[in-house]
Amino acid sequence: MGSTAGKNWTEEDEKLLLETIDKWVENEVKPIAREYDQEDKYPHELVESMKDLGLFGATISPEYGGMGLPASVYAKVIIKVASVWMAPSGIFNSHLIMASAIERCGTDEQKTNWLPKMASGEFRGGIALTEPNAGTDLQAILTRADRNEQGYLLNGTKMWITNSMYGNCLLVLAKTDLKAKPAHKGMSAFLCQKNEGYEVSKKLKNWAIDPLTVVNSLWLINRYHPMHCLVVKREGVCSRC
Repeated sequence: MGSTAGKNWTEEDEKLLLETIDKWVENEVKPIAREYDQEDKYPHELVESMKDLGLFGATISPEYGGMGLPASVYAKVIIKVASVWMAPSGIFNSHLIMASAIERCGTDEQKTNWLPKMASGEFRGGIALTEPNAGTDLQAILTRADRNEQGYLLNGTKMWITNSMYGNCLLVLAKTDLKAKPAHKGMSAFLCQKNEGYEVSKKLKNWAIDPLTVVNSLWLINRYHPMHCLVVKREGVCSRC
């Protein structure tokens, strides 16, 4: 799609966008959905076309290269894609949750360095919250980030993380204050890049939508992260994001 910088979405714009999505779903998603879903294939070709469509920047502000879609329009895009195959919608939706956290709570430097690359799909990410013993109760996470003069050392394990294998960055939730009461006030979020920031240990079998997540467990063993990787300028406020 063309540039949407500074765009105010009209009904005609919305109609054109949704027609484009309909054609893409019909011509590119629907023909491969059953085969890829049943054979657990990751849709690399669709990822490239999603970049061209601007879906990785769908809700990112135009000033950072995104489309800046209103929530109502974005929801319609998700419905159109997921009604045929949930996997592609999960790939860019999880990515955009990470982008939203950066845009809402990140520093100006983080927004400038991360969001344009996320909008283009050069950076493809997700959120690393769940752990072997902590799912819906995130206050129970054990991953910790210990601060030193250079930054933070992250240690822990995450699992069921969307986009962890074929993406290249994640927003990782960790505890920076083990004694905080309530516990969520001692939790912080970190921007981590693959390999230097975390290691994907293995793919986990998923009974529902395997290609969507290619879900994995992650290791964060003595992974050093500079101060600028901390989302928000101080610890313990990531719950606002």
